[in-house]
Amino acid sequence: MKTPSSSFPLRLDTLEQDYEYSRDHQLFPNGKGRRSRLAAAAILSLTGVGVVYQYFASARDRVAHPPPGKLLDAIGCRLHLQSAGSGTPTVVLEAGLGGISSAWAWVQSETAEFSHVVSYDRAGLGWSESDTTPKTAMLVARRLRSLLQSANTTPPYVLVGHSMGGFFIRVFADLFPEVVAGLVLVDACHPDQQRRSNAIATHMCTGFRMLKGVPALARVGYIRLSGFFDSWTEGLPDKQVAEAKAFLSSYRHLKTTRDESLAWDAVCAEVSSTRMLGDKPLVVVTAGKDVLPGHPELQSELAALSSNSVHWAVKGADHVTLVTHRQHASSVVEAIQYVVRAWKGRQW
Repeated sequence: MKTPSSSFPLRLDTLEQDYEYSRDHQLFPNGKGRRSRLAAAAILSLTGVGVVYQYFASARDRVAHPPPGKLLDAIGCRLHLQSAGSGTPTVVLEAGLGGISSAWAWVQSETAEFSHVVSYDRAGLGWSESDTTPKTAMLVARRLRSLLQSANTTPPYVLVGHSMGGFFIRVFADLFPEVVAGLVLVDACHPDQQRRSNAIATHMCTGFRMLKGVPALARVGYIRLSGFFDSWTEGLPDKQVAEAKAFLSSYRHLKTTRDESLAWDAVCAEVSSTRMLGDKPLVVVTAGKDVLPGHPELQSELAALSSNSVHWAVKGADHVTLVTHRQHASSVVEAIQYVVRAWKGRQW
């Protein structure tokens, strides 16, 4: 494993001391204002007002937020893809659980300054069409390959995966190694994290239990009225904040998010069967704030997937703001540029 140069955010040998640990990680910010809004939303939802509001607000969203990219065929489903920049390799951005292409706004715009970059929405998320096919990492990877071919993108690809998106790009790299130039894992999940860390297991159990009821709450307007997921959009440009809030209040989008969470164990099994990456360039970027015990060690194991890897933590960034806040997203862009340069260096 290589150590990044001094121009990078953090050297490998100082990672541990720069983590800010949290043993009681909250899914959402708390406070009197938030509790009051949740209570008001509950009253409106119970009286039936929320259902009517959700219906008209959803119709308004469809008009206010048309697809910013293109809908293209990908194995029986049309997926939404946004493209920017030019040149090779093509950088492919894969969002985390329930994520949408809009969440990559800062990363995509800055990466477009030095390479071609695409982001997309998985089936049932964002602007992409829904389908009834079981959620598997192999299907996600094969659909992504089909989507990239439909878009006439030029391989090879630098794959960038945030959170659960790290699973999908690892399976893609295993299925199609010949078109993969390198990878960037952005606070990516580890397939053994629930088994290896009690703190992570508790956090995930709480989150997945909450997600089971979220689609029903979205239907009665509670999610929208309460601004339940608004904190996940903070830091993005205004346009993308509005888009993300719309989908994070949508029954269809949140149902797919729940379905992805229900497939977690099966997806982990798929990822566990993938091979090592050999000497493909790999950068592991880890959030340095609100870190749960065991997470740094698991992230180091991800860095060991390649013999040609670097690993750093981004101080002050948590799991979400690592992508949504511009000052932290710039570290992700730097990681992408590192892999792009490493690939280009091999071409001489």
